[in-house]
Amino acid sequence: MNKQISFKEAVTILTLMLAVLGWGVIGFGLSPQIPVLTVIALLIFWLQIRGFEWEEVMKGISQGISTAIVPIFIFLLIGTLIAVWIQAGIIPSLMVLGFHLISSHFFVPSVFMVCSLVGLAIGSGFTTVSTVGIALFGMGSTLGINPALTVGAIISGAVFGDKMSPLSDSTNLASAVAETDLFDHIKNMMWSTIPAFIGSLLFFFFLGQSNKATSLAGIAAVESSLRQHFSVSFWAALPIILMFACAWKKVPAIQTLFVNIFLSVAMIFVQNPGFKMQKLATLIESGYVSNSGNKT
Repeated sequence: MNKQISFKEAVTILTLMLAVLGWGVIGFGLSPQIPVLTVIALLIFWLQIRGFEWEEVMKGISQGISTAIVPIFIFLLIGTLIAVWIQAGIIPSLMVLGFHLISSHFFVPSVFMVCSLVGLAIGSGFTTVSTVGIALFGMGSTLGINPALTVGAIISGAVFGDKMSPLSDSTNLASAVAETDLFDHIKNMMWSTIPAFIGSLLFFFFLGQSNKATSLAGIAAVESSLRQHFSVSFWAALPIILMFACAWKKVPAIQTLFVNIFLSVAMIFVQNPGFKMQKLATLIESGYVSNSGNKT
């Protein structure tokens, strides 16, 4: 740009933008779209007052959008992945397996460890929360674990795995901005991240002891409902193995998600030969809607 903005002015404008966003979303309870559009309009108006040419403003908008395109595309694919994973019985199968493997007394620290390992392998905290996290949350609800504690363990583990993964977009971006080697960057983060990991694990271990499991009859009822409405089998492990294999081979996130979605869709049609393409389109567009009648 031809014109320069001082650091003080930039901080002032950023503070005002955040204030407008917070005022709209928190103060008035509006959906984020309206405050965001308001901030964009005010920002463009301010740039015009400062004497910036319209071409410069449009160039800045284009650059900002181009930076966000890939993350937005990944978010869309993750939404599709969640829907087809549920329909194909992958997440229900994880829940059923977890009922037999994880003790309720050690459930919370187990959730933290599992999400940490998955996040570390695939390099995406959002994907971890949206796939394995959903299954673990459903298990926690059935076992009578405090939902807030379960969510805390899921998100904490996913964030740790994402932060320390060489496949993470944010970790790669940070090392690129700092102009340092990726693995040197990860090693330096360990000085603060490893103590935080150990402290969190101990925290979830002791805090999770105060929870009591629900009756075995309640777990059996949920498991029966899952088996009745979904295809629960060891074949559900295929997409998960594929995701870990892609992570091991350092396949980019978009390709990994596409391949996993195609495999999951193929499993849906194998399990339900009469499954209609229209229903698949609705599943991808609107997500999975349960009709099991079981609120848990």
